[in-house]
Amino acid sequence: MLSVANVRSAGGAASYFAKDNYYASADADRSGLWVGKGAERLGLSGVVEPRAFEAILRGELPIGGRIGRDGAAHRAGTDLTFSLPKSWSMLALVGRDQRIVDAYREAVIETLQWAERNAAFMRMEQAGKERQIQTDNLTVALFQHDTNRNQEHNLHFHAVVANTTQAKDGTWKALRNDRLWEFNTLLNAITMARFRVEVEKLGYRIGDVGKHGNFEANGISREAVMAFSTRRQEVLEARRGTGLEAGVIATLATRSAKQNDVDRGALQSQWQDHAWGQGLDLEGMVRDARERSAAIAIVAQRRDQDRPSIAERGKVMVLELAERLGLKQGDPLVPARIHLRPAQEIAAAHAVASAVRHLSEREAAFKVTDLTKAALDFGLPTTMPLIEKRITQLADQGALSKGRGTMQGWLTTTDAAALESRMLAEIDKGKGAAVPILPSDIAGAQLQASASFNFGMTLNAGQEGAGRMILSSSNRIVAVQGVAGAGKSSLLRPTAQILGENGKRIVGLGVQNTLVRMLERETGIPSMTLHRFLGQHRKLLDGNASRAELADARTAYRDTVLVLDEASMVSTRDQDRLVRLANVLEVDRLVLMGDPKQLGAVEAGSRSIFEEEHLPTGFVYSRRGLIDMPKMACLAP
Repeated sequence: MLSVANVRSAGGAASYFAKDNYYASADADRSGLWVGKGAERLGLSGVVEPRAFEAILRGELPIGGRIGRDGAAHRAGTDLTFSLPKSWSMLALVGRDQRIVDAYREAVIETLQWAERNAAFMRMEQAGKERQIQTDNLTVALFQHDTNRNQEHNLHFHAVVANTTQAKDGTWKALRNDRLWEFNTLLNAITMARFRVEVEKLGYRIGDVGKHGNFEANGISREAVMAFSTRRQEVLEARRGTGLEAGVIATLATRSAKQNDVDRGALQSQWQDHAWGQGLDLEGMVRDARERSAAIAIVAQRRDQDRPSIAERGKVMVLELAERLGLKQGDPLVPARIHLRPAQEIAAAHAVASAVRHLSEREAAFKVTDLTKAALDFGLPTTMPLIEKRITQLADQGALSKGRGTMQGWLTTTDAAALESRMLAEIDKGKGAAVPILPSDIAGAQLQASASFNFGMTLNAGQEGAGRMILSSSNRIVAVQGVAGAGKSSLLRPTAQILGENGKRIVGLGVQNTLVRMLERETGIPSMTLHRFLGQHRKLLDGNASRAELADARTAYRDTVLVLDEASMVSTRDQDRLVRLANVLEVDRLVLMGDPKQLGAVEAGSRSIFEEEHLPTGFVYSRRGLIDMPKMACLAP
């Protein structure tokens, strides 16, 4: 896994990462190397010299000048620790396959280069407001370490990112490291995707793929892995049943003291004896992999001369991936002749197509980085550059639409755009189609009277405003937003009573049976699941109902108000079906109630994340939230 931590002090970091007292001679290479455009522009290259490393962490630039103000506190940097899964560490360090070390180091460097292009930002104040400006450079000192504090083999790399980046005007500023933290799991997935491709070329077979693209080597059992992971077991035991903060304390509390002057040869013998005790012939596995790698190279050379064979293999791979990922044959997100492309491109096309299907079921739009992470998480034999290339192709073809302005870095699908447009048209159809149940001023007074007399409470301004909108609007579809604890249920009780007194039937809808029961208990409104309600009217939605059936349904729902609770949890597709059904049934009102805090990437409550100047058509929905509806009231907590 990849872990992220702030470097506490420049002097401590220089000692911890670069000087000879860090795990002493147990580590193969503690000198480190400079990585990144920032390092290059500062004249830092090759081996990391401790004094230069400590100086850059203090904010002192080798070209002169410094980051920050004299005397002011300066954050030294950010430590990205890339740790190889234990079985690969065994093969690399105990089985002595230097190729694995080199492959992982190159995968880490490729990931850091991606981070330069996507996660390097600086802070700038413009017109009194802070803005984050993207740069294109990082200054990174990369150190290889081979052991943990229990002197077990543990191949990992510390990428120490200095707190500095160069602006476009040539000046050097402090680095905003938010994205490095945000992209934690994505950076790990990028690294493991590249590493997988390379170790398969080295003749190894991989085991099952786990979270964030991690995988162990095939042929090394979980029991053997854990036998070499006593440090991990110490931490897990110490933090058992505790939260994250206590877990960090447990990690620190269980650390052994650093051991100096460890005999590398003796340690290697100890590791090998332990491996034999677990029934592992690691050096034999390395020999087998080398032989397999040579055979793979010969087969690949023959394939290059056999084009029909490549096409046939491609067809088989396409079918296997489609079945594994649940993609239909002929999926428009997968190129028709993809079977003629190299295996990694076939994998990339299927990974992206499946990731788009997966994310678009849950969100009307999603970040590019979320799409790349979802694609990598399938663990297919492909890499980040090919994933990004395929996403660009889909955008160029119009299958994906890119956000603009403040929505830069977001994507939506043509299907989502069409669905949003259809739903907006249905909402427009409901504008002015309902008769107000009470005039606004009378509605407010009656709500407060009902709340006080029947429920012993006073509605706040937000609650009263939302209730007035429900009772007095001439729009069929209205929406109410309120954070958790804002009193949406308290609002519904007097509103429901007034609706009943005015001859209206109220039907509550929820996404789960648990929420349905909660809605009934807290408001007294008879309720059912949304799935059941839509299922009861499937023929109306499909257009298969007769005129008589349509008339009967409208009669049954005359003078009816539908209330969908937790609308932010409903899929866009079901939202569309419900809005259409409300118009077909000609209900008095469809009230959509949700919590803007559940919107995730959407900023809470104020506006749509999709505005027409940013994306084609008028996206206003996400799976987790309905916003910018024709009528809306925001409840104050």
